[in-house]
Amino acid sequence: MDFENQICINNMTYRRYSFDYFLESVTRLGIKNIELSCCHPHYTVYEGDEIDVNSLAKKIKNAGIRVLAIEPEQNFLPVNIASHNEYLRKESVRQLQFYIENAAAFDCNQVIVYPGKGIMDYPMEEARKYCCESLHELERIAEKCRVSLLLQNVSHCISGLTPDSAAVAGIINEVGGKNLGLSVNTCAVCAGGETLNDYFVRFGERIKMVQISDSDDEDEQLVLGEGNQDIRRHIDTLSKQKYEGPIALEITMEEYADGAEEFYAESIRALEEIRKGGAGHE
Repeated sequence: MDFENQICINNMTYRRYSFDYFLESVTRLGIKNIELSCCHPHYTVYEGDEIDVNSLAKKIKNAGIRVLAIEPEQNFLPVNIASHNEYLRKESVRQLQFYIENAAAFDCNQVIVYPGKGIMDYPMEEARKYCCESLHELERIAEKCRVSLLLQNVSHCISGLTPDSAAVAGIINEVGGKNLGLSVNTCAVCAGGETLNDYFVRFGERIKMVQISDSDDEDEQLVLGEGNQDIRRHIDTLSKQKYEGPIALEITMEEYADGAEEFYAESIRALEEIRKGGAGHE
């Protein structure tokens, strides 16, 4: 494995800072890559024509930083590809299309899409149907743009559509498409009572992105070492599987936003200790 060229961090944690500060912080942390979160105030579709995508992409490249994946914000914003509301569902697809069509400007060919969520007192199968229809449409758009669409597994705290790998497989199999891959989040994996290796056994080379965070019983995405996940086991799995794709360190808890660099530095240090055989979860 080539951790130096695989590890990336996410600007979502820096949402209370300017994007320039984020890029400077990435350099200070000794990181070469980012997972570009399409979040306010850095990069969203809501600014429309006000966004100079090419200038933003050039700023990242001039900083010597690569974008390994693009992750449109789909939790805090009203983006839901499985919504029973037809207008919201179509508008969600339209907004995600913006990020897919502009991915090439960042020399990036992977865009992450969440499954969306249904209304809890509505039949779950209805939300699943809308999710698959939207993914099929987005996958076709991505294919035209030579971009891989990555379905993100999310825990039951976010959506009831992907509680485990079997549910994820059901959606992927129904949608089909050569351009549909998978981004695996270890918080969702553990919340479903599974291991990262379980996902690799089921999906193999369909896994194009791995997001590693620690987590607690409330499924917060925590600094490595602050939760109850077996991080060393995750790393061992990646090595065993000879995984060569991006590995994103994601820490999204609200309390981290005030001191994003400090908390990312802690996560990076913890990862280095685990890789060197230091303290980790057993």
